Amino acid sequence: MNEHGRLVHIDGLRGLAVVLMVLVHAAATWEPTLTGSWLLLGAFVSAAGGLAAPLFVALFGWGMAKKTLTLGKRVWRAGFLFLCQLAVNLSAPHLFDPWTPGVLSLMGVLILVEPIWRSVQMRGNAPSRRFFLALVTVCSLALLFGDWQGPSQWDARVSTGTPAVLVHHLMFTGLYPVFPWVLFAWFGLTAASFQENARRQQWFRSLATIGLFVSAILLVLSLREGRPWALPTGDAFLTFFPANAAFLVAAITGLSLLWWCAERFSPVHRLADLGRVSLTVYVLHFLPFALFHTYEDVHQWNPSFTVLVVLLYTTTWVFVGTWLQRKAPSFTLEALMRRFETSGK
Repeated sequence: MNEHGRLVHIDGLRGLAVVLMVLVHAAATWEPTLTGSWLLLGAFVSAAGGLAAPLFVALFGWGMAKKTLTLGKRVWRAGFLFLCQLAVNLSAPHLFDPWTPGVLSLMGVLILVEPIWRSVQMRGNAPSRRFFLALVTVCSLALLFGDWQGPSQWDARVSTGTPAVLVHHLMFTGLYPVFPWVLFAWFGLTAASFQENARRQQWFRSLATIGLFVSAILLVLSLREGRPWALPTGDAFLTFFPANAAFLVAAITGLSLLWWCAERFSPVHRLADLGRVSLTVYVLHFLPFALFHTYEDVHQWNPSFTVLVVLLYTTTWVFVGTWLQRKAPSFTLEALMRRFETSGK
């Protein structure tokens, strides 16, 4: 479905990605204590957090497939994303150090080295097979050389005491390092390579089927061993920090199902306006955290009120982003980046 030259379902997926980002960051900031019936909401937020960033990066890969950047544009966009990452870090001191690499700096690095990772995936005429080979290779490396990805501890992954640590975090040991997160950019790049919708949807179904089978096996093993199936950090079959092999498989499965649904059904289209200003909303939603991140402790919010605050905060940004796109699109970060880019930078 096209609207003014844009694919509405892609913008809708971008909107969904930023909604999930806001939700999981608000929950991480105010951390409601969930018990009883609230545990289901906690499981949903955890699952959302697991898919938000991979979806963001996959859509970045899709976008890179649709445009050709000059060296000047590549440097400008990367620098702009690095500055946005710094703004995010300064707005959320309870989560990050000032120079902590994040998902925006990951995109900045991938833009700078785009000719390398793009040529690796798109060489030849069978990108879907090449992606499956990349998935197996990256998962195998993550299993065999897990030490490359650093400890499964938040503080160790956000601290940047020296330039060497910063570079290492960017490449291997940070929150969203190039290895293995380039895999999600490859996913988006591969999805964009299909000329026929039917073939792309068949690819999504194949990946989802394989991923569900592997994830089901790991779930059974976790139940038998009494070991957690999924945790953000720690000792579990699936961890987000670092993104281990089980997480990579589960995330690709989730991405395949989400993308397939978005192409076939329309509810996600309602988030298209939000998706067109996803970078702006992503950066701006961190700003209130700098002032209010301790409020649940200072004012002793109860769990129900904390959940309500998280949901209202998330919903507010849906309306703010939609309003920005419809009423003030020239005042967004996307417009600012394009304005300076087209003026020769």
